[in-house]
Amino acid sequence: MVMKLKSIFFVIGCYLLTIGLFGGCAKETTTKVETTSNSVSQNAIAMDEVTLNNEFDQFVDDAITVLGNHNATIAGMYPPDSVSPGIIELTYNGKTEPDGTKIRSGSDSIHFKPGVLWNTPGATATISFGDVNAPGYEVTFSSNNPSTSVRFNGTVTLINKSGGLLQNLAIGDSLVEIIKGSLTYTFDDNAATIVYYPFNLNQIRSIKNTGSALIASTWADTAIGGLTNVCNWGLDRFGNAYYTSITGTIVQNISTYTLSYNPLKGSKNIQNITEPILSVYGVNQQGTVITSGTPYGFIITWDNNGGQAQSVIGYYY
Repeated sequence: MVMKLKSIFFVIGCYLLTIGLFGGCAKETTTKVETTSNSVSQNAIAMDEVTLNNEFDQFVDDAITVLGNHNATIAGMYPPDSVSPGIIELTYNGKTEPDGTKIRSGSDSIHFKPGVLWNTPGATATISFGDVNAPGYEVTFSSNNPSTSVRFNGTVTLINKSGGLLQNLAIGDSLVEIIKGSLTYTFDDNAATIVYYPFNLNQIRSIKNTGSALIASTWADTAIGGLTNVCNWGLDRFGNAYYTSITGTIVQNISTYTLSYNPLKGSKNIQNITEPILSVYGVNQQGTVITSGTPYGFIITWDNNGGQAQSVIGYYY
């Protein structure tokens, strides 16, 4: 079962409409305060965390591939274009990708120091999302009806901490990257009013060749609000400030399109919202962690009115 963003938006809309109808009977004006005290908004916040990170991770891995080979072939992307020394343009073709669930579009540029090979330990590159012709990097989930989308703007810095190239990793070897981003994002940018929210990242990502797959492991070391291992922070779709810490290394199989970058295992804490959320990834439909096969999704836990609430959420594939 695939969790559709459409269904989340539909339920939230019904919830708000109900409140609006009852509020219309009151004689005095009241102000509604948005909180995260119900399962609908908790599910939305947790699913957004997965969506934003999955789509960002895939883009970054594309950029790492192109930095290692300027003529690399990337699904959904036109051949990279070296517009000048030290600048490579990445343009996505806006067609349905091999997994059949999404379409990627937009033009983005990679800036690096000419003459410094990307396999050099400490080599640095900067990515700018969008240009004058196609602002932002956008992912449209074509399997939804109607389709939904997420768009990123901003800049990202990549550091090849370990040295080496993704394309020629020997079996058992790993490539380690430091990823820092100052971005904004929006969902469904075809809406009448486009609202962008800040999305900041500071992550360490290791990609290992196991011989049968490329396995990415992500962790972080930033400290915010008394928490360590903070990987990203900003505002959620309800306008709440949040920060997310990785409590168990996030593991993804990035060799298989049908997995759509969904984590095989790992855990995160989404903090600083009204009801903080613990997300545990890689579970079956009953919410039990599995160690083999394809996981159904992830389970979230939060405190609600003095009690503990849980919800199992399916991944999008």
